[in-house]
Amino acid sequence: SSQAPTTIRVTTSMNEKRLETAASNGSGTVAKAFQIIQYVTSSARHSVTVSEIAEELSLPRPTANRLISNLIKLGMLKRDGGGTRIIEGDELLHIAGDVLEGAASRGPRHEILRQLVIDTRETANVGAVSSGQIVYLDRVEAIWPLAFRLDVGSRVPLHCSAIGKVLLSNMPQAQRRKYLDAMTLSRRTDNTICARDALEAELDNIRDTGVAFDNEECFEGVIGIAVPVLFKQNQHSMGLALVAPSARQTLEGLRDFLPAMKTAAANLAKCYPD
Repeated sequence: SSQAPTTIRVTTSMNEKRLETAASNGSGTVAKAFQIIQYVTSSARHSVTVSEIAEELSLPRPTANRLISNLIKLGMLKRDGGGTRIIEGDELLHIAGDVLEGAASRGPRHEILRQLVIDTRETANVGAVSSGQIVYLDRVEAIWPLAFRLDVGSRVPLHCSAIGKVLLSNMPQAQRRKYLDAMTLSRRTDNTICARDALEAELDNIRDTGVAFDNEECFEGVIGIAVPVLFKQNQHSMGLALVAPSARQTLEGLRDFLPAMKTAAANLAKCYPD
């Protein structure tokens, strides 16, 4: 996440409504803890201090300290880099991923993926960033004797997967830099891009073109293509990909499916509330 301004405020009407609803549902410990989690996670790309949380939620400073300490112990929150600013915790991210995974497999979202597989005859999946990796939230397999299969919930690195690269490329520069500083550009195959400069150049190109390729960079014999799923104001937190064995498909062949993928990505975005 990028560096936070001195004062953090929840500015969107939706976030204000959520906080007001939490406040009106009771003043007990659980309700207050829920308010804190909502406020921290509503401050997108920013970390907040205990003082800011206490002031925004009208909590006594000792109460805020106690609740935040307990939430940190539970993994719901954590201190950004071990400092004084508070961000979402690893356990909370895992829970969020599980919730997204379950939600993604229901209703029209799964049907959109199924239709894309019918149209392209290739395996389609949706993924998001969770704890520094890509987690697959939903997946529909192509019916081929030769196919590549990973279960929903599987995780792959950011730097060498098509979805990982497309999401990295569209991050704000400061956020992208923090991810690249923290991650190890480990070699998965002979084609994995392990040099920082080369990867950044590729990410800049992906940002310009809006499409990322995996040229057997994550798994030998597997290629892929990904586009972002764009939400309101072109924000995105998910990517849509097609993957195929390189023995049967080519990158240029996958590129031919871009119109269908972009249509599917736009339809997926409509399935999620603003």
